Amino acid sequence: MNNTMKNIIAVFFVSALCLIGVANVEAASLRINPTKVRMIVPQGQSQSGSIEVENSSEESVTVKVYLEDWKYTAPQDGSKAFLPPDSTKNSCVNWVTTSLSDFVVPSYGRQILNFTVRVPQDAKGAHYAVLFFESLMGSANVKETANLGMLVRIGALFYIEPAGTINREAQITNLSVTSTKDAPLNISLDFKNSGNTDITTASSFNIMDDAGMILARGGFAEAYTFAGDSAKLTGSWKKPLPKGKYHLVITVDIGKVLEEAQLGRGPAITKEAEISIGENGKIISVGELL
Repeated sequence: MNNTMKNIIAVFFVSALCLIGVANVEAASLRINPTKVRMIVPQGQSQSGSIEVENSSEESVTVKVYLEDWKYTAPQDGSKAFLPPDSTKNSCVNWVTTSLSDFVVPSYGRQILNFTVRVPQDAKGAHYAVLFFESLMGSANVKETANLGMLVRIGALFYIEPAGTINREAQITNLSVTSTKDAPLNISLDFKNSGNTDITTASSFNIMDDAGMILARGGFAEAYTFAGDSAKLTGSWKKPLPKGKYHLVITVDIGKVLEEAQLGRGPAITKEAEISIGENGKIISVGELL
């Protein structure tokens, strides 16, 4: 093995990406807050904000700042793909400017990065970007051929909505109710984001008799979607129901992100279908989803 190859192997890099829905993200000793930036900005206008970068290590850290695109990936469980800047149709990397492109955070210190989002006059529908903060932790101790450095990359996700242009809509179709040995009721349906903004679902079901008494209830796993994305919502009930006819009521909250950002309550979709259960919990029939 030649010296060049040895030098490459001697330096070890780890890339740590942000997790959605967590107020503060830690990758090694570098943290940022917030990790999500959601703004509603009128067309042709701008809005500013800031992100705090904290270094909890004993060494100063040099941080590089840059923007990329991102998207949710199948099966829409919150997994993401990060892409080159300005490579998606709903990118807003060209809308965001920062006060610094690189800076040094002293040991146990903090740095405030200011940013401005300028929305074009003709912009419609939600747009997205990720602002990465990247640093080689322990760089002061990295020699040409020895010791280890750790490349830390943390991202703040940007969700930008031009005011007055957003349609938060979805389609719910293809209801299926089946039974298995472990779960007498398995419920699934197709969800499609038919609007022009991101939707994170919060879904539940209730099964009631004709008197309105709830005999079963449960939830569906969250789905994370951009406009045009589809997902499968699945839920189950593990106790058998007596023979009879029941009303299955499904509620899908498509405005969860608005509440999380303290921007008010969003819309919800409610669908209902009749199901018939025979002897031994067998599914006899499943009505149309209305």
